[in-house]
Amino acid sequence: MNILYVCTGNTCRSPMAEGITRTLAKELGLDVTTVSAGLFAAYGAKPTEQAVIAIQSIADISGHESRPLTMELVNSADLIIGMTQDHKSVLFRQFPFEESKIKTLAEWGHEEGDVVDPFGSDQDVYNQCAKQIYKLVKAGLTSSKG
Repeated sequence: MNILYVCTGNTCRSPMAEGITRTLAKELGLDVTTVSAGLFAAYGAKPTEQAVIAIQSIADISGHESRPLTMELVNSADLIIGMTQDHKSVLFRQFPFEESKIKTLAEWGHEEGDVVDPFGSDQDVYNQCAKQIYKLVKAGLTSSKG
């Protein structure tokens, strides 16, 4: 399964989700490839220091470089996961033909709500965001395992 995570700038939430997914998929014995992108991202920005620290015990995302969302990424994904309902709405508008592949992270993890952007916040906010992402990714992967 190819999972594409999408957030705004591809420097916080989606790179954390990507790193967490790689680790959890390996632990669960799942064949998962994951990548992330941003709706308004530039190429090559590093993840925020707080995002790196928030998941350092799970995965090393320090080498991540941001990328904008492209048609190629969308086409190669089996599942496209936005961090918020707003991301999902933008994805629906831009890629209506891929509607069946698009969910929010909360939906995939069998919950409701958004993964709020921690950008510009302190480490505690990033840590809470990482815990939320971890919980939702684990639930999504576990249900995918069937």
